Amino acid sequence: MYKNYTKKLGMPNRLCHKILLIMRLTAVILIASLMQVTASTFAQRITIDQKNMPLKSVLKEIRKQSGFDFFYDGKIIKDDQRIDISIHNVTIDEALHSTFNGLNFIYEIEGKKIAVKRKPISLIEKIKEYLVDINVTGLITDEEGRPLSGATIKVKNGRGLTKTNKDGSFILSGVNEKAYLIISFIGYADKEIKAAENLGFIKLKLSDNPLDEIRVIAYGTDSKRFSVGSVSTISAKDIEKQPVSNLLLALQGQAPGLAVTSTSGIPGSQVLVQVRGQNTLNATNPNLFLKKPYDQPLFIVDGVPFATQNNNVNQFASLLNAQGGSTNLSPNAVGVSPFNNLDPADIESISILKDADATSIYGSQGANGVILITTKKGKPGTTTFDVNVNTSFNSVGRPVQLLNTEQYLQLRKDAFAADGFTPSNSPSNFTAYAPDLTIYDQNKYTNWQKVIYGQNTSNTDVHASLSGGSANNTFLISTGFNKSTYNYPGDFNNQRYSLHSSLHHNSNNSRLTIDLTTDFGYGKNKSAGFGGAQSVIFSPNLPDLLSPSGSLNWSYQGVDLTSYQFYASLLKPTSVQNYNFNTVLHISYKLLEGLTIGANAGYNRNTTNENSQEPGVSQNPGNINRVANFSTNNAQAINIEPQINYNKTIGKGVFTALVGSTYKENPTYSTYMTGTGYSNDNFLGSINGVSVTASDNTSSYKYIAAFARFNYIYDNKFIVNLSGRRDGSSNFGPNNRFGNFGSIGAGWIFSEEKIIKKLLPVLSYGKISGSYGNSGSDGIAAYQYQSLYKAIPYVPTYQGIGPSYPSNLYNPDYSWASKKSLNIALDLGFFDNRLFLNATYYRNRESNQLVYYPLPIQSGISSVLGNLDATVQNKGFEFSASSTNLKTKDFSWRTTFNLSFNRNKLLSYPNLASSSFANQYEIGQPTSTIYGYRYKGVNPTTGLFEFYKKDGTVSSNPAYGLAATGGDQVAIANREIKYMGGFGNTFTYKQFSLYVFCQFASQNAPNYLFQIYGSNQLGFMYNQPLAVLGNYWKAPGEVAQLQRLASGYSSPTVAGTGTNAVNTALKFAQSTGAYGDDTYLRVKTVSLAYQLPAALLNKVHIKGANVFMNAQNLFTFTNYEVGDPEQPGLFTAVPVQRVVAFGLNLKF
Repeated sequence: MYKNYTKKLGMPNRLCHKILLIMRLTAVILIASLMQVTASTFAQRITIDQKNMPLKSVLKEIRKQSGFDFFYDGKIIKDDQRIDISIHNVTIDEALHSTFNGLNFIYEIEGKKIAVKRKPISLIEKIKEYLVDINVTGLITDEEGRPLSGATIKVKNGRGLTKTNKDGSFILSGVNEKAYLIISFIGYADKEIKAAENLGFIKLKLSDNPLDEIRVIAYGTDSKRFSVGSVSTISAKDIEKQPVSNLLLALQGQAPGLAVTSTSGIPGSQVLVQVRGQNTLNATNPNLFLKKPYDQPLFIVDGVPFATQNNNVNQFASLLNAQGGSTNLSPNAVGVSPFNNLDPADIESISILKDADATSIYGSQGANGVILITTKKGKPGTTTFDVNVNTSFNSVGRPVQLLNTEQYLQLRKDAFAADGFTPSNSPSNFTAYAPDLTIYDQNKYTNWQKVIYGQNTSNTDVHASLSGGSANNTFLISTGFNKSTYNYPGDFNNQRYSLHSSLHHNSNNSRLTIDLTTDFGYGKNKSAGFGGAQSVIFSPNLPDLLSPSGSLNWSYQGVDLTSYQFYASLLKPTSVQNYNFNTVLHISYKLLEGLTIGANAGYNRNTTNENSQEPGVSQNPGNINRVANFSTNNAQAINIEPQINYNKTIGKGVFTALVGSTYKENPTYSTYMTGTGYSNDNFLGSINGVSVTASDNTSSYKYIAAFARFNYIYDNKFIVNLSGRRDGSSNFGPNNRFGNFGSIGAGWIFSEEKIIKKLLPVLSYGKISGSYGNSGSDGIAAYQYQSLYKAIPYVPTYQGIGPSYPSNLYNPDYSWASKKSLNIALDLGFFDNRLFLNATYYRNRESNQLVYYPLPIQSGISSVLGNLDATVQNKGFEFSASSTNLKTKDFSWRTTFNLSFNRNKLLSYPNLASSSFANQYEIGQPTSTIYGYRYKGVNPTTGLFEFYKKDGTVSSNPAYGLAATGGDQVAIANREIKYMGGFGNTFTYKQFSLYVFCQFASQNAPNYLFQIYGSNQLGFMYNQPLAVLGNYWKAPGEVAQLQRLASGYSSPTVAGTGTNAVNTALKFAQSTGAYGDDTYLRVKTVSLAYQLPAALLNKVHIKGANVFMNAQNLFTFTNYEVGDPEQPGLFTAVPVQRVVAFGLNLKF
């Protein structure tokens, strides 16, 4: 077949000029666009004057002059067939008429393609050729004429089967001319057509059937129809409706079994992700005091494991962290998300792989689930320029109502009365010093919550792309910019610059395929060394911290304000610059029909540079010590995977096989430097001329594997999958480096059985499937099996060499953790799949846990890594549904719903009672269980909290520890999510569309009293929520919800109790009284869009225009009393933001 590539890609200069005038895009977008600008060839006229010219040469010349592609069966035009032709300056239609005049051919023009076929044969010829086999040819396209590569052409009730090439063409030999063909392609409705030698163009329509949606899976794609694995997919259409700068936030509530939690409302902050519960006892735990650990899944972007995975990329504390006062982040603290630099507008789909059938081919890497992120690729067709601009306005979603000055001062006076102290204005009077009652202005009121993070913010997002190409070569280039400001006072923001490209080439014979995808992202987080969200509970009458001139106030009438001076912290700049580069090269070659060899080679590099400064202007003039901190984190991922793919029709079924291997290397390097002794704030960006303390860390993780997957689909009813993998990891000692993992999955589409069709005519689809498999885990730090030493800082060296100390004991015997997974699913479709239901049961058990055993202090080392013969189980149910409720010419209404339950528990733990974890875990209880005291209430006589002891008696001073160790503590709460899900409705009416999505979840969580009594006691010199007013005990005989107040840590012992209000408050924070139900329903997303009429747009040469309003976190309905239910606890983080965005999308 002939194809033409003489037409140049691009768009008219006048159109580019118009775009620039309208959108005022960045210079980068302008350059990317102008590189592709060229003139159209649609208006070319044709001139040929030749004698005895080969017909094929005539068609080539017409293609060259006109830009039209020809498609025909090479057998119908002989190489020696010649014609005389003389045409001058004629149109394409006139040229074709002259060419085929008198010949036994007809032609059909579709867009820029011309299909040539033989004229219909006569009745006599039909009789002669009755029951004679023929060779069927054709070209499969979508509704817009773009070729569909990989479409299946199957003889109905026969054995003939083939697939289309990259240009959409196919040849199916030996077909009876009376046969009918079934043409199918994932995502499109099947089409039945009678066989003929040349079928010409065959257009497939997009399918509304959820069974035919294309899903990206491990090393390939599939559809729901023939899948036995548990896979959920979020498409670009789902993502683009949500005004989020971090694509992980677009996953909240969208898929069953997927927990996504925002750690802060500050742009750029980390987002935690977990699939089907907590499997390990030694997980990375960013919320230790809340005991909510997260086993995070494997993240893969375009086939390459993300270098940093979902770990924070920064080392310094900043506004993103709820914790304050510390320069360095603890290893488990949350920080800057590594996914900030992936533009959501560049994402085509996100697939969540959950069960053994879907994940086992990734071996140990997929033990906690896999999230596949696929970026957008170019599509054949005319060049399209797409521009999207939107701006959002943001505010804190659920601010806390705090006491005003009058209410606060009365509470403080009641506290002093309860303790029997008289407020003093002398700092030396430790027990009764109360400047808020004796020195501060008694009428002054400041809403510190509004001052610190109550400002409205904005987000600006611009994205532009250029795409197009032919059947053999496609391209896509896009660039984007995003800027989000902070709620805090000051010029703080998070910025992203992105560049994405995708190039595809397919050879003329459709044997060689090359794909190259590249992404570059640059993020800049401009913040400050302050994360104390709890500063919002400063006394409402605290003196001004800024003078009228804007300088910092360090004292007020002899009161030192240094510990309150949060403005000083905002003057300590912290800069995080993150670079992410990802490139993937895929090459494949079809050796034989059904046999393809190929390789994927990918490279990902994530580099973070940080600078944290403590300038003199941020410090009390009486004690200035300028400090600058510098760090660099460099994480890389090198991934090479050669593969062999084979598919063949065997009997009534199709067999496919994939065999391959993996080589992966993750080198990491980090440095840390601290400079002191600066004489001027202007020098803080350099380390020249100052005292410097430096350290660095280098490690390299290497991984190799061999894998295989076999699939057989028999008679479109029975499905069998087998997967296996052998992994080798450098994280283990030489004797335990390799592990074997695998899975088996099977499915039965029982709706294809004749008896089912007869008995249940409303059932259009029914499938039962299941899988079982095992995987391992090597999710530990490198070199833990070796003896390791660390340098001792800040001590003298000898001959340039400093002293060191042992930090890790030699233990080469620990090996892979083991996880066994069972999955059973039922899929049902009714009324031509207008209603589709799924129910899934799963059970995961992870044993041979990798944990750090605590060691005696005499050893000099805190712990040693080893295997623990403990088993953690997660089991649950997942439900999902989709329905097309109504569909007419002008109106449609579609609903989606998902719900999941997960139950986690510790199945076994040998000798738990005698282990160091005896007070942390209990067999039969969830691993995220909180242990504490059973709260009884407030003693009306003493006014103190009371608790039940293990023998049933009541005391204000119960004993620490579980009953097994002699204490009074029991399981009081479980931080595991009880259930979660989401539901959405999409309405369309002519050019209007409305999407409303709600997310919900239920769990046990700390209530606002946890924070009050766990740190700052009720009655101390801090503001409190309005909810405490009138609920605390004042006098004997009162029945109150809250105990007596305490003015400070010197609160006296209450007679007859042996304790005081401060001690009982701390025990209350570890009791059932400090935890409660945290169930909420959030209107997560509302998207309203209007598509401008095509008739209007055609007049101004615009392909499409869409104006829209997208909103996020609009309303929250909850019984959680105070604060944000997604971030439970009082002032542990900036609440999530309410976002309202307005935008415009244009296509040229």
